[in-house]
Amino acid sequence: MKILKTLFVPLVATFLMYGCSSKDSSKAIARVFDNYLYESDLQGLVPLGTSPDDSAAIVSSYIQQWIQEMVVLEKAKNNISNNFEKEIQNYKNSLITYNYECLILEQQLDTNISDSDVQNYYNKNKHLFTLKDNILRVIYVKMPIKSKNNHKIRKILAGKELSDKNIMELEQLTANQAIAYNFDPNIWISFFDFQQIIPVKTYNETAYLKKIKKIYFTDKKYTYIAKILDSKVTDDISPIDIEYPNIKNIILNKRKVDLVNNMRANLIKKAEDDNQIEIYKK
Repeated sequence: MKILKTLFVPLVATFLMYGCSSKDSSKAIARVFDNYLYESDLQGLVPLGTSPDDSAAIVSSYIQQWIQEMVVLEKAKNNISNNFEKEIQNYKNSLITYNYECLILEQQLDTNISDSDVQNYYNKNKHLFTLKDNILRVIYVKMPIKSKNNHKIRKILAGKELSDKNIMELEQLTANQAIAYNFDPNIWISFFDFQQIIPVKTYNETAYLKKIKKIYFTDKKYTYIAKILDSKVTDDISPIDIEYPNIKNIILNKRKVDLVNNMRANLIKKAEDDNQIEIYKK
């Protein structure tokens, strides 16, 4: 290795002056067992304008790293399992097959999933969609305690029904004042997430959700007002609104599996019809 170090500076100078020729005609600068490193392998390694000392350091580091890799590689070749070549071939075959299947999916997969597709799957498989948490649909608002609109908001949410007009009124009354709110009656949230915004206290969530429909309380800074529209508890069937994205993924994945399986079956049938498959008896 000492001999190599003395050659780095002139080697770099030659490299920068004349560039790199093909590997067949370039000069070998290092050898590890039957592996050779050529001058052409250094092409592009040293940036133009680099000082001779820095260039020598870059080349030296590269050669040392290459030597280390070749020594370890040679040792590895002599100690790997006898099935390594077979494992490589199996991996290559799997990679080729996988990429072909991806191409088929890209070209032929129907990704259009309608609302009726989702609804039909949900209706047939409701037992698969059970809740792990208590959830609710709720209109709520967290307001500064001194807001003059709190009484009007409470009155609206105390009504039996909430019309679109009521929602518009709530939006106007809370504009630029609400600390937190939800006026979308279709959104389901977990009871835990709800408590992080409207800090109701209960030791029995299930009983609370079955009994309480209207909420109003204050603390030192805020007024909390809410109207629970609907609720479901743990182990109930999860609403389709929550499961919609999940069901779309399930349907899409099933289509992928069916498409690949059909492709495989068709290829096997064609190969059999063309007498390209034979099983030899022992």
